[in-house]
Amino acid sequence: MDKTNSMMVLATRFDSLGDWTVEQQFVLQMGSSYLLAHGLGEPLKNDPTTHIEIEKDGKYILWVRTKNWTAFWSEGKTPGIFQVLVDGAADPAEFGTGCPGSTRPERAAWYWQKGGEYELKAGSHELAIHDLTGLDGRCDAILLTTSGEVPGAGVEAYKALRAELLPEPVVDKGDYDFVIVGAGMSGLCAAIAAARNGSRVALLQDRYILGGNNSSEVRVGLGGQINMAPYPSLGYILNEIGPDRYGNARGAHHYQDWKKWDVIAAEPNITLFAGYTVDKVEMKDGRIAAVEAVEATRQDRIRIGGYVFSDCTGDAHLAVMAGARTMMGREARSEFGESLAPEKADGYTMGVSIEWYCEDWNTPCSFPDSIDWGLKLDEETVEPVHRANWYWEVGMNDDQIADAEKIRDYGMYVAYSTFSYCKNRLAKKEDWECTHLTWVSHVSGKRESRRIVGDLILREQDLTRPIPYEDGTCTTTWRIDQHYPDPRNAGKYPGAEWMSIGKLTPIDPYALPYRCFYSADIPNMFMAGRDISVTHIALGSVRVMRTCAMMGEVVGLAASICVARKLLPRDIYKTNFADLVALMKKGAGRTDVPYTQFYHQVDRTGHQAEDR
Repeated sequence: MDKTNSMMVLATRFDSLGDWTVEQQFVLQMGSSYLLAHGLGEPLKNDPTTHIEIEKDGKYILWVRTKNWTAFWSEGKTPGIFQVLVDGAADPAEFGTGCPGSTRPERAAWYWQKGGEYELKAGSHELAIHDLTGLDGRCDAILLTTSGEVPGAGVEAYKALRAELLPEPVVDKGDYDFVIVGAGMSGLCAAIAAARNGSRVALLQDRYILGGNNSSEVRVGLGGQINMAPYPSLGYILNEIGPDRYGNARGAHHYQDWKKWDVIAAEPNITLFAGYTVDKVEMKDGRIAAVEAVEATRQDRIRIGGYVFSDCTGDAHLAVMAGARTMMGREARSEFGESLAPEKADGYTMGVSIEWYCEDWNTPCSFPDSIDWGLKLDEETVEPVHRANWYWEVGMNDDQIADAEKIRDYGMYVAYSTFSYCKNRLAKKEDWECTHLTWVSHVSGKRESRRIVGDLILREQDLTRPIPYEDGTCTTTWRIDQHYPDPRNAGKYPGAEWMSIGKLTPIDPYALPYRCFYSADIPNMFMAGRDISVTHIALGSVRVMRTCAMMGEVVGLAASICVARKLLPRDIYKTNFADLVALMKKGAGRTDVPYTQFYHQVDRTGHQAEDR
């Protein structure tokens, strides 16, 4: 296929996206952002539409890049189906029904599903995508071709075809002092700290909303303490941008996204690139010279150069692209001498929470029965709750990077199956007659994936004995909080658990070593957040968002020193740590705004698990 006989139209580039959602979490896994019919069981009313220009008359075959998202767990008809309309006429096919294959992973893969054939005249034609269920059908691209070739289904084949049909120029956005990839709480605080100390900052965020897990897309409350010795000025930035209330899976307003936007917008030294996923790194002399990123909706490409960089992605994406060493899973007990580690190393990680809630209104409503495609539930295994909290946790035995979309989908699969059971088959289903499914997150609330190797890898015993280091910075206060499959749930759903428990190990407040915040391999790369240099066990303490925010503040301060003095991250530890100490004593946050961060400072995970 080539431009002489084929044209590709990306769904996110349609003239109107209707009620569909732009989904970009899995660009690095499946090659593109796509449109998602996230209607909570109600078919979406407004269709995405666009006009195309056909250059010459011909018989065109319609292909749609899609997938059957429930095929991993069910052989029944998927709920995620939709139609494609050509000039107002619906194609006979229902799209999203699945890739032919002998295994469930094959049937659940992204692929080109064939539609009908159309005699099209040269000129303008209309395409539309019509949702049938409101249950997360997905469309990446539409291909019209006069060629008899079958487009390749794999990611690399897709990228090659796309490069042929839709070549993308790269727009150079210039060079910055400090380039931060990821605008969760750690990335935001790093950007603000560096900018307030004179650095020109480029902040790239793969979504259009800031705050990561604490945003209105994921809705996880903040945890941990800030403004702690030895540097009690660290944490005031978090107070500026963090919501003034705690809670998981609450209304969108609860997370006060505007605070984050307002503070970033007020900093003249920060240039925000919202909606951009970094997917390529340019290296020079072993250092990162620039990153390339693709935008989620228009899917245009940009290049940004920098002096120092920080991986605040949580998943260590920047580090991996640059060639840095990373760790994932549980280390063996013998590797670091940790008492809580398993005897043998494995790939187990803490999982992803897909939170959701429903509400009782005055009007009866229905919800599709999932009996043909959903999770097998009964009166004993169903959890008839109105709000799914942190312990609705999936993917603990999956690869958090390669299987990211599958993990997210399983969380939604469990949510829909649970609500459907309560509405349609629960013994007391009359109690659910007026219960409406109000919100299901389609964005993964991640706890753990890859961790970047720094000059020091923090261990369990560093926290529990404790063992102080001379380069201590911000303080972690959360107990070592390890999540495991709930034994009751694991007995019913072995290998596919969706409920967890927390096991806690007490610690005293502990100053995290600066050497955990920069790569041992890439001389000009920092990291902040849950991908810093720690073991799986130590991550159980440092991963909560207030702690991650202070890491970001420290990294932003350190980056500003690097920029001002033409140093690299390791140089600060070796020769200029006193300069960082001076900045940490001051902090970079404002103290003239109301202080609201009094809630959820202590980990009550075990208590919550018992009260479930």
